[in-house]
Amino acid sequence: MTRWLWALLGAMVVLGAAYFAFLNPDAVELHWTPTRTTSPPLAVALLGAFAAGGALVGSFAGVRAGARGWRRWRTTRRARREARRAAQVAHAQHLVWAGDYRKARSELLRVERGAAPSDATRLALLAETHLNDDDPAGARKLLEEGLQEAGPEPRLLVLLAEAAERTGDLRAAADALERARAVHPESPRLARRLRDVHATAGRWSEALVVQGEILLRVHDATTLVREERVLRGLRYQAALAEPEPRRAARLLVAIAREDPSFVPAWVSAGDLFERAGRRFTARRVWERGARRRPVVVLLERLERLNASEGKPERTTRLHRRLRRRHPESAAVALLFARHLIAQGRLDDAEAALNALPAAAAGHPLVHVLWAEVHRQRGNSSLAAESYARVFGADLGLVAPFRCTACRREAATWSGYCEECKRWGTLEAEAERAP
Repeated sequence: MTRWLWALLGAMVVLGAAYFAFLNPDAVELHWTPTRTTSPPLAVALLGAFAAGGALVGSFAGVRAGARGWRRWRTTRRARREARRAAQVAHAQHLVWAGDYRKARSELLRVERGAAPSDATRLALLAETHLNDDDPAGARKLLEEGLQEAGPEPRLLVLLAEAAERTGDLRAAADALERARAVHPESPRLARRLRDVHATAGRWSEALVVQGEILLRVHDATTLVREERVLRGLRYQAALAEPEPRRAARLLVAIAREDPSFVPAWVSAGDLFERAGRRFTARRVWERGARRRPVVVLLERLERLNASEGKPERTTRLHRRLRRRHPESAAVALLFARHLIAQGRLDDAEAALNALPAAAAGHPLVHVLWAEVHRQRGNSSLAAESYARVFGADLGLVAPFRCTACRREAATWSGYCEECKRWGTLEAEAERAP
């Protein structure tokens, strides 16, 4: 039907042109150049001009249609190429998850025809294959070259920091993380990673600056408490790194006053004062710390200092005060009993041991103290019996079991260590004998 319509339309055009020529038979003079003229019929001239205009418009339309077709073809070709590349990258990603890093690396390099990828996603995936294949040097070289083309992409910089850290270049790792933070200064993840790198390298002042920036952006109360604890630890390490002992001691005392439960500050401050010859100040610092938290490390230092000055009664008075202040502390009671035994005050030591709560009376250390009391009194049989209670029926050859990897103790044997997540690492005491 359509062909007949086109044929009818064509016939009508031909008839119209013939009728137009019939009505205009006269010639018209056309000047092609100043010296060249022709005299075609008027109908021929008009129809020729119309045909030339139609041909010109048709050619313009054809050029535009051809350009659109060319662009469409190029777009389709590019889309097919990108789809093929995306499929290959997805396959490489699957290979990475499957643990076949060499094959994944080959797949990614085949996509790029052997050259390093210029796209950040593919470059990161290729770097991960090196890192997972325990080749941080190869990952670092690849990332350093790729960053020159991809620009400061944070993901690539984080991977570069990991590669540099695993190769032992902590300075380069920190530099990469600084560049990543310049792109995303609000990222707490990057800030914590940079802080940890500085801490690992022992650059405590730099880590302290970063931790201060982290605290400024924390709004959650629980997170704030945790980050303040980290800040306190970094301040402690920075104080220990101070070259001037007196300044370091003052900084440690300031930390201890801010948080009296932070035992390392009390201990280290007293140590610095003692090394500087200020024994009275050292004793005062340790005593203040012990009043807050009567831990063994402080009590032992105080007992040693008082003994070196020939004043063991000062230790006795301190223990009595601490027992009144901290009646629940088993460490104070045990160290007090040991001190009394060392001073030969056996009756007072027996009274202190008898005053222990029932929950602590069966502890092996209590049996050790009782054995020492009996030994000094000359009761050899009671001393031997007390020492035997320390080790139990197996004489200490079996329990406690200890993990050979993380040194965790366990009362009973297990095939799995819950601390270090390893199997078959718990050993009995007899197995650790030289």
